[in-house]
Amino acid sequence: MSQLLGEKRNTLGLFDVMASTINIMQDRITRSRMAGEPPDVLLAPRLSHLGLLEFDQAAVAMAEGRACVERMRPVFDQVLSEL
Repeated sequence: MSQLLGEKRNTLGLFDVMASTINIMQDRITRSRMAGEPPDVLLAPRLSHLGLLEFDQAAVAMAEGRACVERMRPVFDQVLSEL
């Protein structure tokens, strides 16, 4: 069991390594797709402190998503006014 979860709190376990690998892979795919088709507006919520499987932190993630939209509201208004 310690191999899966890590022996100590600061030791990476198998799940941590797999989650990090998935995050890296997803980031590479996203960057590649965005290079070919750049978005009009890019939202980047500050969620680096949350792990892939931290579902108990959903309220924190949603609050940051709302805050990110509010920070970018002027950009949204500008893009929408140009349509």
